[in-house]
Amino acid sequence: MTMLLTLNQGDRSESRIYYCAQYLADSLGLFAKHGLRVNFTTAESGGHTVQGGQVPAVIAGEADLTIGGPMVMMKNYQENGPELLCFAAAVSANPWFLAAGTADGGFSLQSLRGKRVIDVGNVGTATLSFTRLLRQHQLENEVELIAGSGDEAADMAAVSRGEADYALHSMHALAPYIARGELHSIASLAPLCGDIPWSAYIARRDVLAAKHAAFVAFTAAMNAAQQWLQQHSAQALAAHVQPWYADYPEAALVTGLDAYLQAKVFAASPLMMQDDFDRFARLLTDAGWLSPAIPVPFAALVDVSLAASVKP
Repeated sequence: MTMLLTLNQGDRSESRIYYCAQYLADSLGLFAKHGLRVNFTTAESGGHTVQGGQVPAVIAGEADLTIGGPMVMMKNYQENGPELLCFAAAVSANPWFLAAGTADGGFSLQSLRGKRVIDVGNVGTATLSFTRLLRQHQLENEVELIAGSGDEAADMAAVSRGEADYALHSMHALAPYIARGELHSIASLAPLCGDIPWSAYIARRDVLAAKHAAFVAFTAAMNAAQQWLQQHSAQALAAHVQPWYADYPEAALVTGLDAYLQAKVFAASPLMMQDDFDRFARLLTDAGWLSPAIPVPFAALVDVSLAASVKP
């Protein structure tokens, strides 16, 4: 008998290419191999807290799991919210990049001094991470960080024309412009921020227990997909996941996936490391997202038992 899990991935904009491993697992038949079927669903609107986006569906029992930021779980813990656990790593580094209208092979963070950066996406975690990075390198008052206008195409065009120096956004958003030659990838924030659990699979503790066999199967399938990712090219990966990104240009898909593979953004396995979790918690505390008065313990928010049980 085939087991079933329902995964709510947020609104349709949340289906970004850095979440492609779950679609790869489906395309390769890895869920089916483990006796599992995953029903992918969406939410009507997005959000960055447990009150918005995909998390309410998990809390209400309408979905068994979701994919999202451990930062939300940390904040939820500090606010005494519903008990939720991260159980498998998905994205293990910052997936945001800087892009410019002209190529720059000699970029360093000091290159940002005196420059204008449009924060096109205005996404909380990314903005917090970038401003902390500027502060760490004594650049906080040396860079003009401009909030995105809400019109992505207009912001990207402004950078392409040189009216601003850099665009800050995920490679998912930047890749179509890069593939068309309108922008150039300048730097990945992944190596600059270090290994951090940007996104993970999340479920209620009681649902993890009640559907344990299904979650074991899911984690094993994701592990196999993540291993496959490390061994194949962006072109091979794009061929498998393209149906899930039907409205996304093929050239952009290959460009974006290659950038993410090179930056080692995809988790290499479902196992989330405590050092990475703690590093992320410090980043979010320093950035003001988390309260320094309430520690966010790894053991209370992450269940590593499923990931630790799967074969390498």
